[in-house]
Amino acid sequence: MSSSDLEGRLRPESERKSGKMYSMEEAWEALDKLRTAPRKRQTTWILLAIGAILLISQATSGQLGFGSRGALSTWRDSTNTLRRGNWSLTSDFDIVVSHYDEDINTMRDSIATVKSYLPPNKSHRVIIYSKKDRDSAGKRELFELADEVVSIPNVGREGETYLSHIVRHYETSPTNIAEHTIFMQPHIAWDWVFLPRLRDLLRPDTGFLSFGPYITQQCGKDSGGMEFPRMADIYSMFRNDFCPPEPALATWAGQFIVSKRRILDNQYESYVNLRSKFHAPPEHWIWKEGWHNDEPSNPTLGHALERSWPVVFGCTDAGVEKTCGGEGVTELCQCLDA
Repeated sequence: MSSSDLEGRLRPESERKSGKMYSMEEAWEALDKLRTAPRKRQTTWILLAIGAILLISQATSGQLGFGSRGALSTWRDSTNTLRRGNWSLTSDFDIVVSHYDEDINTMRDSIATVKSYLPPNKSHRVIIYSKKDRDSAGKRELFELADEVVSIPNVGREGETYLSHIVRHYETSPTNIAEHTIFMQPHIAWDWVFLPRLRDLLRPDTGFLSFGPYITQQCGKDSGGMEFPRMADIYSMFRNDFCPPEPALATWAGQFIVSKRRILDNQYESYVNLRSKFHAPPEHWIWKEGWHNDEPSNPTLGHALERSWPVVFGCTDAGVEKTCGGEGVTELCQCLDA
């Protein structure tokens, strides 16, 4: 029996004409069916031998994805997403990066540094959200640094990116939200805060930990003297209560780590609702309030959200800012899961 005869037994005619390659799992499954079918022993061994030769041939030619990280067979391409074929449905840590046109080498170094600070023997995935139109070559350039690259519109600053990630993964079955997710930008801002906190404070029960300075806010007015009235609405949306007339914890920089538990403690609809405001049509009132540079890529609402992440994830105690010292690195600089 020739290899083409074996292929005829293993693959439908439509797949043979399309040139679709078998995966390793599919090939072995088909061969196993042949082995257990009521055939003569000699025919079975011939089929298995030829099948093994075909598999080895595909592997050595790189068609089974045993080659370099960028081999074509190691990734899946769709209109907006590149994802590696060995993508894991679960992860201890996700590193989620919001990227526009920042320097690729800086982002590469930032991701590598963050990964080097994570606990050993823990799994991680790197997901880059690209907010700039890129051709295939441009996406592949980002893909060299990541397990997944997702193209999304350039709206809402980094906050919309983080909401998009949560919305994409919240209701998957099982949920693809990692046990802990690091949300960051392509460069490590406030590195003297970010890196020591990641290195020294990360614990299995870390609930929320900002990698930027802590401040406080009271229903839209932060301790730096800036006012973002929608912070009061964000408080009510995620805490299911009126914004109280007392300080609550806030932060700068839009870089932090949060637990899966705290992400899922909020209703899916809350994330969807807030994200939708960044995708409102031009005539929507959301674009008519705030600063003179209020535009889809840099809306005032995005600055309100940047400061509100502690509130979103239930780390509201203003005492954290006082005991931590804003830029401090102590065990009192985070909220722990019970």
